[in-house]
Amino acid sequence: MAIRRCCEAGGRVSALMAAALGEAYVLIEKYLPRRVAVAAEMAALPEFEMLSDMLAMIEADVVIFKDSQGGPANLDISAERLAATLLRDLGGSLAVTPRTLDHSPRTAIDSVILIGASTGGITALETVLAAFPEDCPPTLVVQHIRPGFAEGLVRRLDQLLAPTVIAADDGTPLRRGTIYLAAAPDRHLAVGLRGGARTRLVTGPAVSGHRPSVDVLFSEAVSLAGRLELRAAILTGMGADGAEGMCRLRRAGAVTIAQDQGTSVVWGMPRMAVERGGASEVLPLSRIGHALLGREPGRLRAVQ
Repeated sequence: MAIRRCCEAGGRVSALMAAALGEAYVLIEKYLPRRVAVAAEMAALPEFEMLSDMLAMIEADVVIFKDSQGGPANLDISAERLAATLLRDLGGSLAVTPRTLDHSPRTAIDSVILIGASTGGITALETVLAAFPEDCPPTLVVQHIRPGFAEGLVRRLDQLLAPTVIAADDGTPLRRGTIYLAAAPDRHLAVGLRGGARTRLVTGPAVSGHRPSVDVLFSEAVSLAGRLELRAAILTGMGADGAEGMCRLRRAGAVTIAQDQGTSVVWGMPRMAVERGGASEVLPLSRIGHALLGREPGRLRAVQ
């Protein structure tokens, strides 16, 4: 906190804080920072190697410092000097606004929303889900993310969004106002009707190269067709995960939406869904949230 106060004292930048490497991963993918300060004990964790790959990819400067707990470090200086190092040649500002959560009971459900995403998906998810009200239909999300970082994504989305965001567990009844994110790296997220609509965590090998897999989520949700209204979206991402499952959903009568090429970081997963006939609508990112809520009629657009 001392480092953050020193960084913000000059009025030129707002420093973002992460209590764990998983939270840092989410913030780094969204904001692409130029400089990152890491406590020495955090840098010693095995997960930091994966974070380092991401930092190298965006060419961010990394400063490792020794905090109050001590330990080996490449840099051992005061908070003021460390802040000065981080602020050098930087400008602009970033802001994260916390919110108060409401965990009150929700009413009965008549629809379910399903979302799959991969490369570039964290920012895309924030854009889509920002349109969701506090009492949105229960929403299940599979975002391809490295093991150990999903919990950080859950915490970030829960802070930013009106609905409650939780890590999906096995057998949790679906309720309005809740977004369930696949966080278990060794199990797929699915949904079923045993004892009412509820989440399922399914063991098994990777599907379409991934676990959890968007294809599993979409394909398993077909069992809800005819009992609940289903709306699904496949967002930016590399590969074809979710394309086959989206085809099954569309054949079962679900509304199926693919993100368009112009707003996708990687038009891989959405393109495959379109080319295989799984997408009933192809929309820019800014329209997908409202379309999933049934507030905006979509329009099928030709593949370029």
